[in-house]
Amino acid sequence: MTNQSPIWIYYENIATHEQLLPPERLDGLSKTTYTIDTPNIPNYVYVDNSGELSGIFGSLPQSLHLNYRPQSWRDAHRVNMYIALHVETLAHTDPDDYANISTTLPPDSYWATPLRVISGNGQFWYQVGDHVWIRYDASLMSLSDTAPNVENINYIQDLNVENNQPNALVNFLPNMSTEIFATPYGLPIGSVLDGDLVAISKEERHENGLLWYKLANSGWINSIYVHKI
Repeated sequence: MTNQSPIWIYYENIATHEQLLPPERLDGLSKTTYTIDTPNIPNYVYVDNSGELSGIFGSLPQSLHLNYRPQSWRDAHRVNMYIALHVETLAHTDPDDYANISTTLPPDSYWATPLRVISGNGQFWYQVGDHVWIRYDASLMSLSDTAPNVENINYIQDLNVENNQPNALVNFLPNMSTEIFATPYGLPIGSVLDGDLVAISKEERHENGLLWYKLANSGWINSIYVHKI
């Protein structure tokens, strides 16, 4: 059974957004119900998701992201906090004292953090980039739930590199094409065929949870129609 309004299910590392399993497509007739399971993934623990695990098929495609944390962590919490660093601070590639140093953050700088992790040894770590983590030390930094009264609040965006090499496959409907747009939700400027190889040069996530991909030398496509390779 297929329709043109599938639900695409993504299984992701909550911190890095790395795909832990290949995305799955769930099809069903409009206005019929669906239920989505949270499968066990070796060495990972399910945390949360971007929507609802059960509902009704609609008239438009949907996406659902199931988020998992490494089993070696004690816990992971989504936060909306800010860190003020009082001294120069080393940041690690993972929430682990033995992980590589990713960068050195300057004193008197302010950082937004979306994720707090309790590591296996009980330490609190805060993420300021996909692979940039600060171990909390109350003598070296301050935490706040509200943005500090400064203009320069930093957050490291790791995915910021233009790419023109094929790295994804259009996954729409067999022998059919889907539109690409001048801007996300903008006017159509062309189309790509199911099975076409494409190059994703940029990503843009919107408040409604939808992720759009900018195709190199072309327009934008909804991520639910693209499978990264």
